[in-house]
Amino acid sequence: MIIKSPRSRFALSRRTMLRGVAGGATVALALPLLDAMLDDHGEALAAGGALPRRLLTWFWGNGVALNDPNDGNSGLRWTPASQGPAYELTPQLQPFANVRDYVSILSGFSVGAAVPGRRGHHDGCAMFAGHPFIELPAGNANYASKFGGPTIDQVAAASIGSQTYLPSLQLAVSKRIIGSEGPTLQYLSHKGPDEPLPQIFDPREAWTKLFGSFTVPDDPSKPHRIASLDTVKADVERLKQRVGAADRMRLDAHLASVEQIRSQIDALAPLCEIPPMTQQNNDDIEGQEQLQAVNAAMSDLVVMAFQCDVTRVVSVQFTGSVGYTVFNTVGATMGHHDLTHDAGQNDMVDAATIFTMQQLAYLLEQLHGASEGAGNILDNSVLFASSDASSGLTHSTSDMPIVLAGGGGGTLVHPGIHYRSPSGENTSDILLAMLQCVVPEATEVGSGNGHSTTPLAALLA
Repeated sequence: MIIKSPRSRFALSRRTMLRGVAGGATVALALPLLDAMLDDHGEALAAGGALPRRLLTWFWGNGVALNDPNDGNSGLRWTPASQGPAYELTPQLQPFANVRDYVSILSGFSVGAAVPGRRGHHDGCAMFAGHPFIELPAGNANYASKFGGPTIDQVAAASIGSQTYLPSLQLAVSKRIIGSEGPTLQYLSHKGPDEPLPQIFDPREAWTKLFGSFTVPDDPSKPHRIASLDTVKADVERLKQRVGAADRMRLDAHLASVEQIRSQIDALAPLCEIPPMTQQNNDDIEGQEQLQAVNAAMSDLVVMAFQCDVTRVVSVQFTGSVGYTVFNTVGATMGHHDLTHDAGQNDMVDAATIFTMQQLAYLLEQLHGASEGAGNILDNSVLFASSDASSGLTHSTSDMPIVLAGGGGGTLVHPGIHYRSPSGENTSDILLAMLQCVVPEATEVGSGNGHSTTPLAALLA
């Protein structure tokens, strides 16, 4: 009797690339996570090891709108009245309705790295590192500073960045940032006091950074375009013969999404003169920024970068500290910083805050919609989002508006909660909890009053 051995399961490496030739040069297309790359339970890579975890920081400037002190709980705009997983979505948090199980709201925290009596917006930005900022000669500016140590994203990148093509990626949406008060306000990511990492404002440039192997050399007018997908079709067809039906569908969907995002980026910014107040490659239309369109394109690129494991660490500066973004979509006609310093404009600041949270929610929804293993990419990510002050009007670094989102690969509480600190706890405790999602061996973050060795227990699963 002949005993046949069971047919071995077809397995792929997470690093598998589709390859082709365009213009005499080899091009490669990274793949999304396929069933063939996973173990039998869909919970880990077939070659061994857990699914990759990602860390994101997301920043908006000038805080949020103030509550209405004359209207009790109904006047709450940001902070929920109740705590725990059943917290209510206030008007400014309503955009998170579709992903609320992944969203924790943290209130009542103070920026430990802030130094009393120093400078509001600068101290708020220091929260992203946990290191007090270093004052610089102001020159003709009102004030100037640089970061006192690496931001939390770069702490993570120093540990896990070598595992991917890009150690980290820095993106920005609004160009109306301030560059005259030193790197603290100008940049979100810093490797150290003298190593700010410039952010990319143009989705086309971000595309090139992430997927430079797809550049079409003979079309200088479209340097960001992906090379013809015809070059990898043969490799695609061969692979589709060896994987299951679900993976075949994922391959088709992946190629379709590549084409769709390319079309979106091509159509995003028409050729026009760059406004004289900015030298970035993010074109305005009739003097107005394309905030929603640029944010959507950047968010889609983040998802694709994670799907293809190009990087696992991303920072997004949606608007800048002391930024002069004009939220024309909600009817604003003046820069956001000036808007927040006029108490009579609080309702307009409220509308701008809601719009900003809608843009953050879009990113979270896209991460949630991208399947990975038995779950989705948001399951295996952690995102910290906050500002440089509780409100621009007060410059306060107490009771900061903080969003902590994602599953952290199972390390974070789910569903998300509202936790209000009873004692003005250090925001660095939050940073350490999120860092341990991707660097479990981490034991501390920050320095000085911003130093923490105690991850926020309320966040941990």
